[in-house]
Amino acid sequence: MTNDTIAVVPGRGGAPLVKDTSRQAVGATAAATVGLVFGPSTFLLFLFGVFVEPLSRTFGWSKPSILFAATIVSLMIMVISPIQGYLIDRFGTRPIVLASSVTFALGLGSMYFLSGNIIGFYVMYAVLPLLGIGLWPVSYLRVVSTWFERRLGLAIGVANGGIGLGAAILPPVITFAILNGSVQWAYVTLGIIVILIVLPVNALFLHEAKKVPAAQGTGAAIAQETGDFKTLVRTRAFIVLSLAFFLLGFVNTGLVTNQISLLIDGGLTPQNAAFVQSVFGIAVLLGRFLTGVLLDYMPAKRLMSAVCLGGALACLIYASAPVGGLVFLSAILIGMVYGAEFDVLSYIIKRSFGLAAFGRIYGTIFAVFQLGAALGATLLPLSRAHFQSYAPGLAAYAIALLASGLLFVLLKDRSTRHV
Repeated sequence: MTNDTIAVVPGRGGAPLVKDTSRQAVGATAAATVGLVFGPSTFLLFLFGVFVEPLSRTFGWSKPSILFAATIVSLMIMVISPIQGYLIDRFGTRPIVLASSVTFALGLGSMYFLSGNIIGFYVMYAVLPLLGIGLWPVSYLRVVSTWFERRLGLAIGVANGGIGLGAAILPPVITFAILNGSVQWAYVTLGIIVILIVLPVNALFLHEAKKVPAAQGTGAAIAQETGDFKTLVRTRAFIVLSLAFFLLGFVNTGLVTNQISLLIDGGLTPQNAAFVQSVFGIAVLLGRFLTGVLLDYMPAKRLMSAVCLGGALACLIYASAPVGGLVFLSAILIGMVYGAEFDVLSYIIKRSFGLAAFGRIYGTIFAVFQLGAALGATLLPLSRAHFQSYAPGLAAYAIALLASGLLFVLLKDRSTRHV
């Protein structure tokens, strides 16, 4: 954590940072955590499944047609991530976050007028990611990264843990709002939460650490300090990271959306499969915090390579239609991949590229990740349809994770070591 008195600390790959009081650093991290608990990552992705049955019951829409909105969200994230990165690098994080808090809340409130026309539903799920453009994780992770050096990994893990926490605590709130009002009022409730919690917390506590003029440098150091995005994206580190996260994205969506189905196909009851899914969710949440702690004590590339190896092993175990404790082991190993990936990405970007182009680098790689997710999401259903088994698709996922782990090994140590 930062020191209790103001001090100038040289920033790796960027301008030195003026480290203010630890209270301000903790406040910024807490604001980031709250923002991610009640942000679009939680509302539009992790809570999506909570709305499927009520929407189907209220408007008579089929579940596959409702689920198409989740695909729209993923595509929109792919489009807006680089734009978000540019905006926060150009104008600073705070004004973008505060403005987006208002527009996102208004967008959620407008869902009160949702009717039986599913086209309007699709339009709103295309517009909401844009209205909340400043509230996606990169904004908060950039703020946290300005405050921490020695405990950067832990701080990122705490902030990113907000998404898992929101996914754990909000479903009962939304279910209560639906049962005691309507599905439209549930969306309005989310908008009220943003206005009453997220906006004031961000306004009070979300501040970036101040910078002091950087020392003169040459080559890659100058690119890091000045945020020369065109130079940075041509570096070996950026290319390797992009390929690694493309492969992670290829596996990501397909596994999480088909895990229950493949477990039932392998012989588990729906109740037992749902319980395994819950264990997976807990593993994701714990994985975020554990990854954050470990990043401060071991090279990020080794940690992520080990996690990818574990995920590949889990895919192969699932492919063998396991029973007993092996299904829980697989769920935990896959949960660790989900828990680690974006903690590691944020950490490596800070260490390798500095802060000047943090938003653009993160946004671009996240868009590549979403492209992989869009391409890999249908692999398991296709495998089941053509081979009457999920095993071939799971084997392909295992190969993708092994390749991703190898790519992390190729990163240079100086790009990923801790301070």
